[in-house]
Formats: sequence, structure tokens, C-alpha cells
Amino acid sequence: MIKLPFSARTKRLAGQLAAVTDSSTSPRSISLQADAARDKGDWAQAAELYTKAIAADPARTGLLVQLGHAEKELGNYDRAETAYRKFVGMNPDNADVHLQLGHLFSRMGDSRKALEWYEKGLERAPADAELIRHTNIARNRSGNPGVEHKRREAMKHVEDQNWSGARQLLRELVTEDNERDMIAVYANITKEDGDFDEAKKLYGEYRDYAEAFDQNSLEDVEIQLGHLHKLTGDYKTALSHYILARNVRAQRSGYIDQTGSIENEIQACISEIYTCFAQPA
Repeated sequence: MIKLPFSARTKRLAGQLAAVTDSSTSPRSISLQADAARDKGDWAQAAELYTKAIAADPARTGLLVQLGHAEKELGNYDRAETAYRKFVGMNPDNADVHLQLGHLFSRMGDSRKALEWYEKGLERAPADAELIRHTNIARNRSGNPGVEHKRREAMKHVEDQNWSGARQLLRELVTEDNERDMIAVYANITKEDGDFDEAKKLYGEYRDYAEAFDQNSLEDVEIQLGHLHKLTGDYKTALSHYILARNVRAQRSGYIDQTGSIENEIQACISEIYTCFAQPA
């Protein structure tokens, strides 16, 4: 692990880890391991560790939100909802978890429930810019049942791996219905459908969206572009995008993790470009 001097979070994490001296299986140690897995994007490991940390220390209700995030990223929406709702039950005035539940149902294509949670969050934090923006989007969407139905159908095609059917609906949603939050899915499905040139253009639009509305997705933009160029055999360009993804993650977490999935992609590209670095058979 190479620490970066610019991050105050690095020093804070180091202090926290040093303070855990009793056992690697202590509740605090488990939660720190879960945070590390989350920062690496290892959502399966994060979910497993957050579950253990919650069982070991139920009083730390904030861990439920982190578990919800991990399960959502894994596509385990029922588990994510359960975790978020448990937190709401113990912290009913927390506006952020209402926002997260809205995001969850929006991802599931249920605009009506998403709107309910956004509005509940807005009642608790009327000046919150994110809640205001997402509430307005959800209200506009709920007034157009055709769009909501189209979103549901598109995601059903995605689940069935019907790339061409999903792509057609996603194109309409993004370009005609102004459902810009679907741009990432649209780009990914276009890549799966084999249209790499169009996917490259869409990932550029995904980056614009992330920069404006979802900074946390900037890492994913670069990872997906890395995957796209690797598929076409352009390992040098793929490498540059994986390095950008690593840099974005490092800015967020405060260190470069040399054991994570991004680092594995970087090393694989280096092996393809510079054969002298290839692992022996």
C-alpha cells in the first residue's frame, strides 16, 4: 500500500487501525476492514464484513447504511432495502437515508416509491440540494407513466441479457425522455451489444453527467472505458483509463491499494504491452 501525502484521511485511518490492538476480530477492526473493502470496490467482501460488524456491535447503526450501499451495488436490492429500513427505524429523522432509499427504488425502476422516499427526506431537510433535485426529477417522472413503464421494461431486458431490446429502450429514455441518470446503463449495454464506437461516445456523456451530478461515478467511468478498450485490444489506452480510475479512487480513499481489482487490470495491461513483464506460465 503506497500512501499519498495529500490525504488527511490516510493519517486518520492509520490512527484508527493502530488503535485496534485487541484483536483482528474486534467489532472496530471488522468495520475498518469493511471500510477498506468498500474503498476498493469489493462490494461482496464489504457486505460480508459489514454484516459481521453489525452482529458484533448492533449499537453502531450507521453500519446498516454502509451495508445497504454494498448490497445495492451487488444488485441485492431486497437486502439493501432491509438494511436501509432498519436504519430508518432507529433514525427516523435522518434525511440522507431517505435519499438513499429513493436512489434504490429509482435504480429498480419504481419511480413512485422513489418519489415517496425523496419527499420524506425533503420534509426532514427542505434545503438539501440533492433531495430537491431528485424529488423534482421523480415528480416529473411520476407524471409520465409511460416513461416509468419504459424504465421497467428496459431493466427487464437487461436482466434477461436482451441487449438489443434494452438498448433501444435506453436510447429512447436518454435521448427522448431526458432520463439522464440512465446514461451509464445505456453505455454499458451498448458495449455489450458490440457497438464499441457508440459506447465510447456514450461513456463521454456518462463522464459529463458524473462530473455534474455524481462525482462518485467518475471512477466507474474510467473503469468502463478501460474495459471497452481492452475488449478492442487497445491495451495502452485501456491502461491509461485504469490508471485514471486508480487515481480517482486514491483521491477518495487516501491511498493506492496494490491488491485491488483496478491494480489487477493495470498489471494485466502492462503484461500485454510489455511482454517481458508477463507472468511465467
